[in-house]
Amino acid sequence: MHDDQPTDPRLRAQATPPPPLPDDDATAPYADRTVPMAQAAPLPLSAATPTLNNAAPTQYQHPQLDASAYSTTPMQPGMPPMAGNGQQYNQSPVPPPKGLARRKFMGKSLVGLVAAGGAVAIGGVALGEWLNHGGLNTFTHGPAASSVQTGHLLRRAGFGGTASEMNMYSNLGYQGAVDRLLNYQQVDDSAMEQNLQKLNLNLNAPQDQQRWWLLRMAWTQRPLLEKMTLFWSGVLTSSFRKVGGPRAYIRMVNQNNFLRAHAFDTFDNILLGITADPAMLFYLDLTKSTKKQPNENYAREMMELFTVGVQNYTQQDVFSGAAALTGWHINGVASSRYYPNDHNTLPVTYMGQKGSFDYKDVVRILANHPATPWFIGRRLFSFFAYENPSNADLQPLVDAYVQSGHNMGAVMRALLLSPQFSSAQAYRSRLKSPVEFTVGAYRALGIQGDGQGLPAITTLMGQPLFDPPNVAGWPGDQKSMNWLNSGAWMTRLNYIDILLARGTVAGKAQTQIDLQGMVNSNQLGSPEAFVDHFSSFLLDGPLPSDRRTQVLDYFTATDNASNAQITLSGGKAYPLNRVRGALYLMMASPEYQLN
Repeated sequence: MHDDQPTDPRLRAQATPPPPLPDDDATAPYADRTVPMAQAAPLPLSAATPTLNNAAPTQYQHPQLDASAYSTTPMQPGMPPMAGNGQQYNQSPVPPPKGLARRKFMGKSLVGLVAAGGAVAIGGVALGEWLNHGGLNTFTHGPAASSVQTGHLLRRAGFGGTASEMNMYSNLGYQGAVDRLLNYQQVDDSAMEQNLQKLNLNLNAPQDQQRWWLLRMAWTQRPLLEKMTLFWSGVLTSSFRKVGGPRAYIRMVNQNNFLRAHAFDTFDNILLGITADPAMLFYLDLTKSTKKQPNENYAREMMELFTVGVQNYTQQDVFSGAAALTGWHINGVASSRYYPNDHNTLPVTYMGQKGSFDYKDVVRILANHPATPWFIGRRLFSFFAYENPSNADLQPLVDAYVQSGHNMGAVMRALLLSPQFSSAQAYRSRLKSPVEFTVGAYRALGIQGDGQGLPAITTLMGQPLFDPPNVAGWPGDQKSMNWLNSGAWMTRLNYIDILLARGTVAGKAQTQIDLQGMVNSNQLGSPEAFVDHFSSFLLDGPLPSDRRTQVLDYFTATDNASNAQITLSGGKAYPLNRVRGALYLMMASPEYQLN
């Protein structure tokens, strides 16, 4: 455990996070080492999944970003007041109409979410009741199967999608959709990269780093690649609060790019790379570990939280692993170097094996340990499918891990094509994380804004990117009900409220949600057609009849109407605030909160 965290790595962070640690030795090469080292080629960050050499390089360097493409001015956040702090936002798209009080409706929605949360906690039993009594019993068969399965796949293997994305993936068939998600190299994502470049973000500033990644997730055409990067960042954790100070903040983006480039690589190569990663070297103190004084932090967490789990190693393994891992040190901001003269070569006994081991041996032993595929398989399954999986649930993932030589792409294919992933038990069995909720709404509404204010939203909900609570990662990744509390719930409602009213969560309203264009392109000629169209991709199908009626009643009410209007393709116009309010009610529904 690194020295600025509690003794127990699973303790939750305090409400007020600690300030970043001083940046002593943040960029200086390791001192008192005179052995000259040959420079090796940096790891590529190409569309194809790269592979590390069998003989690990003595120099590890993250690919450098073009600093000229980014502004040096940090973002000035302009978060609007949130209702949770006692202030009212005066552009709400949902004024309380007669017959349907907003708070009354949302009170019912909150009760519904809590009930659904109970389903999460007990493995989906209550959701099974929803399937039997609602319109979702066609999940695995019948005319609605394709729509429901596609919506489920895009939420779990991405962040949801627009109506056009739903149609495109549905037309591929389920296995074809999985193939497209996994074979991301064949999908052009240059438009996203160009749009990000235009924003001139300062990637040395944590808030702009968060904006950069949130917008990547919202705009990408490679959603599973970004979702896997999010998964790995919650397992192989680091934080900008302990990365070497402001001069070294870029290490977090470099680590993020490494996790993206190797998201589907072998687990061996992922472990080799993260061991030499400058952000990780600083975060878990491996850069401080010397031949004479091995530091145990990384050695312990590598076993307990990255590979085999807490019950499958001893304190002796920690001592031996720490000695075997000596030799890696930070060398500048974006690179690290292996110093053989600072590696402890004494024979040790490690995980039942004896010898003079180095970091490559540690990775080999851990990646081949019989507990490892079960450990990493359980983390993947809990994140992508449902919690508390059985050994039978995990067996296909374990088999894929062993038979493929530890290839994580093969493991993910086995997971996505397993019956368990597409089962009623998995369907909406997890609460959306703050990032999933925030990005999913931005993506579903096709917003092309600059992302200002989004980092503050995910932080208020409890998930600031690049800043997990501790080395154990986000508790909600393993138990999604950890994301739910009254403050986070109100932030979710306010976020949707503000997004629909203003098109942005920044201080200045922007016209970024083209509702009239959506109506025209989809030829929505009636309030019923409008509600059914948006519920088809936001909620995988029609609302239950009673709530559909409530939304339609709100849509067609004539009181508290705005001057601005939306004209349906049938020719009749409706107040813009009523149209926005109908969307708000759908996106604040219990179903939309669940993944």
